[in-house]
Amino acid sequence: MKRNIIITALLLLVQASVFGQTFSLKDCINYAEQKNSSIKISNLDYDLSTQKVNEQIGSALPQIDFSGTLEDKLKLSTTVMPGELMGKPGTTLALQMGTKYNLSAGLTLNQKIFSPSFWVGLKAAKISEDMSQLTRQKTTEQVLYSVGTAYYKAVIMQKQMENLKKVLEASQVSLTATRLKFANGIGKKIDVDKVQVSYNNTYSQLQQTELQYKEALNNLKYEMGMPVQNELTLTEVLDETISHPETPSPDEYSGYLEKRSDYKLQKSTISLYEADRENNLSAYLPTLSFYANYNYQAMRNQFNLFNKDQNWYNSSAIGLELKIPIFSGFSRYAKVEQSTLNVEKEKENLRQNEQSIYLDISNKTHEYNNAASNIQIEKDNMALAENVYKNTQQEFGQGASSSLDLTQAERSLVEAQNNYYTRLQSLYIARLDLEKAQGTLNNFIHNIK
Repeated sequence: MKRNIIITALLLLVQASVFGQTFSLKDCINYAEQKNSSIKISNLDYDLSTQKVNEQIGSALPQIDFSGTLEDKLKLSTTVMPGELMGKPGTTLALQMGTKYNLSAGLTLNQKIFSPSFWVGLKAAKISEDMSQLTRQKTTEQVLYSVGTAYYKAVIMQKQMENLKKVLEASQVSLTATRLKFANGIGKKIDVDKVQVSYNNTYSQLQQTELQYKEALNNLKYEMGMPVQNELTLTEVLDETISHPETPSPDEYSGYLEKRSDYKLQKSTISLYEADRENNLSAYLPTLSFYANYNYQAMRNQFNLFNKDQNWYNSSAIGLELKIPIFSGFSRYAKVEQSTLNVEKEKENLRQNEQSIYLDISNKTHEYNNAASNIQIEKDNMALAENVYKNTQQEFGQGASSSLDLTQAERSLVEAQNNYYTRLQSLYIARLDLEKAQGTLNNFIHNIK
């Protein structure tokens, strides 16, 4: 029994690898959120920013260092001393002082007590962390948009390809019937040629569409983060529910601003420049820190540094270190002015971006409404073309219509299908553009059934 279960599981794995999975748009999105490289990189960037906050916090904790030196003075240094010290006034004596071997080891502790730049640095690190989170959100939104666009292009092309196959099958039936009539002497060669040309054109277009569909699938795999060599089958469900959103009022525009990740990123950039200005101002303030050290030292003329009978000399100290900036040649002032100008510059960029967002939302709303208004016309036109083609086929089979009527009806049907699916693709992409402009793409695309 256990052996049968294992064999069944292996067969299922083989089938999955050969035939692939059937993916809906939501499946593609879920896959991309786990596998897309851009999202992975943005997650790593966020983790890096978190560690930078930890680094800044760690700089305020006690800093303890160990240091040690081992020195062999190959030639002792010479010091010139006045002869009076040795009872030889008026002369100088050259003396070699010190020991050949010296070993020292010690611990040093430093602790910041007052450092204004620390708090500004911590604030800037947290702002950078928030910006990394917003960048991650913006990257995810862009991936969702790219996957959604690629999915709609592929699935609509798949539907278009299926319809072309149906037209080609019907054209094959007409071609076979026309050839049979000609063979029986009740048809004309020119009718066969006309139907053959129409069939060849449809066949050529089907081949081109199949190629484009394969390329569209590969593009979708790339956006998802799926290896190109993997098999991918898409669901054929297309939600053609159409709504007509109204152009937002001035009050609604401001609400959309705070939903846009790029707008929030720009506001965070202003906060970062303001933190930089605070940091430059803090350079005018004094800093105070505490230090302590403890050292051991051995001095020998023989290399017996670890001899227990020889003496070791220790020393220790504690103290406070105060630094008060006095004059920097106006460089600190220049830095403060630069950061002030950066803040003003970024605020102006933000105001300009606000107007750009308003324009984007307005335009995308009109584009979507226009696409939604036209889609029904194209759908009705395609249905009419299908009826005309079917009726013309029947009439041609009965001898009531000419081959020219048949080929024109077939050409009109293919053209109507192309127009409809082109409009349908424009409709879906226009909706994604609108949701992206309003900053609601994430919620919209995750709520698609």
